Amino acid sequence: MNFKKIISLIGFIAIVIASCTTTPKNESADLIITGAKIYTSNKQQPWAEAAAIKDGKFIYVGDSAGVVSYKTDSTKTFNLNGQLAIPGMVDAHAHPGYIDVEHYGQIDEDNKEDMLAAVKEYADENPDDEWLRLCCWPTDMYVHGNQGPNKEELNAVVPDRAVWFSSEAWHDSWLNSKALEVIGVDEDTPDPKPGLATYVTDEDGKLTGWVKEGAGWQHFIDQFGFTEGAHKKSHEENMVMALQVLSENGITTLYDAGNFGFEDQVYSFISKLEKEGKLPVRYEGTYQIFTPDRTQKAIPEMKRYRKEYGGKRLQFNTVKLFMDGINENHSGGLLAAYMDDTSYVGTTMLSVEELRDFLLELNHEQMDLHVHTIGDLAVRNVLDAVEAAQKLVEGDFYTRVTIAHLELIAPSDLPRIEELGVICNFTPWWLGVNHNDVLEVSLGEERYANMYKAKSLFDVGAIVTFSSDEWWGDDLISTYLNPYFGMQIGHNRQFPEEWRETNDDGIRAPSNEQLSIAQLLEGYTINGAYQVRMENEIGSIETGKLADFVVLDKNIFEIDRYEIWKIKPSAVILEGEIIQGSLTK
Repeated sequence: MNFKKIISLIGFIAIVIASCTTTPKNESADLIITGAKIYTSNKQQPWAEAAAIKDGKFIYVGDSAGVVSYKTDSTKTFNLNGQLAIPGMVDAHAHPGYIDVEHYGQIDEDNKEDMLAAVKEYADENPDDEWLRLCCWPTDMYVHGNQGPNKEELNAVVPDRAVWFSSEAWHDSWLNSKALEVIGVDEDTPDPKPGLATYVTDEDGKLTGWVKEGAGWQHFIDQFGFTEGAHKKSHEENMVMALQVLSENGITTLYDAGNFGFEDQVYSFISKLEKEGKLPVRYEGTYQIFTPDRTQKAIPEMKRYRKEYGGKRLQFNTVKLFMDGINENHSGGLLAAYMDDTSYVGTTMLSVEELRDFLLELNHEQMDLHVHTIGDLAVRNVLDAVEAAQKLVEGDFYTRVTIAHLELIAPSDLPRIEELGVICNFTPWWLGVNHNDVLEVSLGEERYANMYKAKSLFDVGAIVTFSSDEWWGDDLISTYLNPYFGMQIGHNRQFPEEWRETNDDGIRAPSNEQLSIAQLLEGYTINGAYQVRMENEIGSIETGKLADFVVLDKNIFEIDRYEIWKIKPSAVILEGEIIQGSLTK
């Protein structure tokens, strides 16, 4: 072959190669939206106006001109005419499975005499009830320092049947003597965790009938369990209702923070919904540690849940731990004593060393931990345990730790949270002002004026997430599960005007902790995705991620700050499928 022929052959080969490597035409999209204001939660591209979706994922996010090449005759295209779209949201601490588990007789009296009379009346009207389950005695009526309700008052009106009377805070209950007998508790019964999960005794060592935290919860499934009948039916209906409310509001993923012994009942039903194609959210379940002995059961139970109930949407990756209780009943883990109880000694469910060792187990099993932390001691002990565990692990420490609620954080611990990579979860609808709050007395002026410092955590670079934390199931359930209700209160640190008890219900101090709308959306989207270890799949509107997004009827960045809670999504899209509402006005 001569030189010219060789050159010609090389040229021909080059043309063939070039034709094979020419950039192909953009793939066709299943769904395109244009003309939108898209808040992406992607810091590299915060805003866009168009997106293309194929096979449940975003294949393009950008301007309207750039999306045109993804359109074919079969592509569904919607012009949103300036409506705001945001990523599908994550409720990072929810209890949809617990709604309607507990059935109470409602007692609403505002003085002791009338309340006890109402208890007797309820007992007389329900003569066949083996247990009399009641709610809700006011904390400020009975709890003063380390003193609380006494069984003798209940004995006087109902001596012959078991009474379990929950407080308005739900974290403690008031039992009569018959109830203590039925659950097998007497003066020789040890507290599951002294100072935290307790059967309170008086100065003579006699049981008062005041039961706090896990000391009571550990009896729920044995005493109040149900597996059939009307209660089972209503429970399942209420789970479906709660999931529907969350979905309609744009929640596409949630972390279930626990069901107090009813896990099998809840997760078997959630699994059934998924198998039937009726589960409208991704759902992460959990096992709760509310007495120290449950620590040993947590990992084996999580593995069992995975095997028996796990699916594509129903997952089990995160254990829940109650590190302390609540300040309303003086079971919070505090660095300094309550102002009205100088005998208080702060404690936590696990010591720093015990939690360190448990974290090492979780790290080995590649599981995460979600921790209830109300007081500053509880926060401090979690941080100390995380730091100790991380130092003992070679290479990357797997377990992501979330601390939830965070009423109080010592200022020196704020930067440690970011340094240790600990995630912080708040329920923003708690951030309003409660009229005549009992915590003003028990915590004192300084601590009370420095609660819920979510913005300070954003400022130090910590990862902050948001949630509903609601299970009560009354007429207000749709409001409490509404993330825009939480956003409004987190933005204002103030309840809606319609909710305020007096004209003096102002902004919760410190007022400089008001959160921006961008911070709230970040917490509900990309940060929430990080908490549930899905930040590479959801949480922002960007190419390659699952196509979860929400179209809002009002622009949350422009609406009056006192009208945010009234926002309603026009459409909710999960993995490219319109599951709520419509993309057409």
